[in-house]
Amino acid sequence: MNLELRRKEIESRLKEIRSLVDTESDLEKLEALETETTSLQEERTSIDKKMLIASKTEFKPIQVDNRQMVDKEKLETRGQSLKESRVIQVSSSEILLPDHTSTNLAPVPFAQVSSLVDRVNVINLNGGETYKKSFVKANGIAGTTAEGAAYSETEPAFGYLTISKVKITAYTEITEELEKLPSIPYQAEVLRNINISLKKKISEQILRGAGTTNTFTGIFSEAAVALADKAALEIEAITDSTLDDIVFAYGGDEEIEGGAVLILNKNDLRAFAGLKTQEGRKVHSIDYVNKTIDGIPYIINSHCKAISDSNTAVGEYGIAYGALKNYEVPVFSPVEIGKSTDYKFKDGIISYKASVFTGGNVVGYNGFLRIKKKAVPAG
Repeated sequence: MNLELRRKEIESRLKEIRSLVDTESDLEKLEALETETTSLQEERTSIDKKMLIASKTEFKPIQVDNRQMVDKEKLETRGQSLKESRVIQVSSSEILLPDHTSTNLAPVPFAQVSSLVDRVNVINLNGGETYKKSFVKANGIAGTTAEGAAYSETEPAFGYLTISKVKITAYTEITEELEKLPSIPYQAEVLRNINISLKKKISEQILRGAGTTNTFTGIFSEAAVALADKAALEIEAITDSTLDDIVFAYGGDEEIEGGAVLILNKNDLRAFAGLKTQEGRKVHSIDYVNKTIDGIPYIINSHCKAISDSNTAVGEYGIAYGALKNYEVPVFSPVEIGKSTDYKFKDGIISYKASVFTGGNVVGYNGFLRIKKKAVPAG
């Protein structure tokens, strides 16, 4: 190759490298450019010597235009600055920066109360003490009557129940500093927490209320007179026939009742979702957005014991199925929230208390089918 031509190629490449160095930020690529620069400079020096010898002239120091130099020192300085940029520098002035507080209070990101509370039949009985309810257990059937004979009697059968007033309360304390901080709405969150805590207790009572003094009569309570004539469905485990067994066991002999809702533990829903056919297809189609299993609405409630859980005792109620209108929650008073600074005045503590008078009971005859865990046969 012509030496002069090769020398021009080297000069052109060195110019390209100089331009690349000014814009490149990747350390590995800069190191590669540094290596290439050194190699090209050595080759250029060698070419210059050969050209000088070939022309039989005196060897003179090669003068290089400073604008064309891409020296190793510049590359090393550039590389070192990039290495240092990977280290977080904290100066004393940054350490003394003022503390900043977000104005937003992050809420609990998950549902804290079962939607069961909002879907049962709530009635307003402000100022009441007790609520007596009668319900129809069965209708009569007409008969054929001979001429002059007495008419057939068709009196309906009635049942009666009483819902007594239950006092549900909540109490919270916060410091006066929290209430006075303008940037974060702690006080609003305290009030929200009180309402959630009241709903949590009502949710538990709707299912687990014992039916004794100052308690609801829950769906799983043996004191629920409207459910006394209907035996619970006992199952050993969640199987591919469980849902059909529940649907067909609910209601009367004349119809498959619509509008019923499945109330169950989250783990039992998972058990339904995990059922598969022999071919590996899912047995049930579960819509987690609209909350249905094969079109049947479901409500998750943590106060249901999971039948699919090995720790759930035999005989424990775990699932309920029925129309939610069959459970009534009379509200005898609005929620009252009081605030006081007197109790711990010296400590600067602000107290909040809340109470509501309400109650609950199953009001529809056989309005719910209760499902309990059955013992697995030995062997």
